[in-house]
Amino acid sequence: MKNLKVFQTINDKSRVSSIDIFRAVAIISVVLFHFDERLPFGFLGVDLFFVISGLLIGGLLTKEFKNKGKISFFRFFLSRGFKIWPSYYFFILFGSLVAFCFYRTSNPGQIIPFWDIKRYLFFYQNYTGVPFHWSFDHVWSLCVEEHFYVLLPIMFLIVQNFFPEKVRLKALFIFVILTIISGMLFKYLSFIFTHSKDTYSGTHNRIDSLAWGVLLNFILMYYREKMKNKKFAFFAFFSGLVILIVSIYIDSNPKNFLFDKIYFHSVTPISFFLMLAGLYFVDFSRMKFLRVIAYYSYNWYLWHPVFVIFITQKLGNTTFGLLAYLMITFVVAVAATMLIEEMALKKRKTVLNKIFKQVQMKKDK
Repeated sequence: MKNLKVFQTINDKSRVSSIDIFRAVAIISVVLFHFDERLPFGFLGVDLFFVISGLLIGGLLTKEFKNKGKISFFRFFLSRGFKIWPSYYFFILFGSLVAFCFYRTSNPGQIIPFWDIKRYLFFYQNYTGVPFHWSFDHVWSLCVEEHFYVLLPIMFLIVQNFFPEKVRLKALFIFVILTIISGMLFKYLSFIFTHSKDTYSGTHNRIDSLAWGVLLNFILMYYREKMKNKKFAFFAFFSGLVILIVSIYIDSNPKNFLFDKIYFHSVTPISFFLMLAGLYFVDFSRMKFLRVIAYYSYNWYLWHPVFVIFITQKLGNTTFGLLAYLMITFVVAVAATMLIEEMALKKRKTVLNKIFKQVQMKKDK
C-alpha cells in the first residue's frame, strides 16, 4: 500500500496538507450537490477549486520567475497539459461510451453528438450555452482553468519583457489586483449589457476567483512568517467563514437575484482566500482519508456526473442510492487516476526534456 503513488504523494513533506483538506472539501461538496442537490450550495466547491488552482499555478510560475528571472510559456503549458489532458480526453471519449450505454434510449440528450463535440475537445464549451448535455457540462470549469493556464503565463511574459527587473514583482502584483477587479466588473457588465445575462461560466466572469489564489501566493511570498501567527490565522479563517455564511444567507433568498448574478461569485472567492490564508500553515497531515480524496479529486470531478441520472433511475434519490453513487464514482476516479493520470505524469519529464532538447538543437544550428 505504501508503494502506491497516492501515499508517496501525500507523505511528501513538501506537500501542503491544508490545501489537500480544502481540495477534499471542494470535491465532496460538488459531488454531493450533483446528487439531487443533496448539499445545497455545494456548487461553491468549484469557486474553492479556482482559488486553490490560482494559488498552486501562481506558485509554480512565481518560483520559476524568481529563480530564473523568466518563465518558459510552452514548457509550463505542456507540463500542465500532461496533468490535465490525458484524464480529460479519456473522460470525453469513454464517458461518451458510458453515456451511450446508459442513456441512448432514456435520455439521449445526455450524449454529446459528434457534430457538437468540438467545443468540448477545444475547451470553449463554457461560452456556447445550448445544447446542454448535463452529464458533461460540468467541464465548463475545466475550460476556465485551461484559459487561465494561457492567460497567467502571458501576464508573466509581458512583465518579463516590458518591465525593468527591479519592479517586475510589483508589476505582477498590480496586474493580479487589476485581474480581480476586472473579473468583478465583467460580471456586472455581463448582467447589464448582454441578452443572456449569464455571469456564471465565462472565463472573464470567473477569472477573479483564480486571481485571488495568485494573490495569496504573493502574500505568502512576502508575509510568510506573519501568516504563521495564531491570532492572524484565527482572524483570517473565521472572517472568511463569516463572509461565506452571510453570502449564502443573502443568496438563499430568491428575491436577491441581482446579488446572485453579480456579487455572489465575487464575494465567495474572498471568503475562500481568507480561509486558505488562515489555515495554510496548519498541519493536517494526519487526516489521511481526506488527503487521499484530494489526490483523486480531479478524476472524481470528471467522472461523477455521468453516473448520476442512471443511479437515481435505478435506486432513486435514496440514502442507498447516494452511497452507491459515491462508491461507484470514487472507484472509477481511482482507476482513471492510476491508469491514465499517473501514467502520463510518469512520462512527463522525459517527454518534455526530449522535446525541448530537440528545440534547443534546432536553435543552435
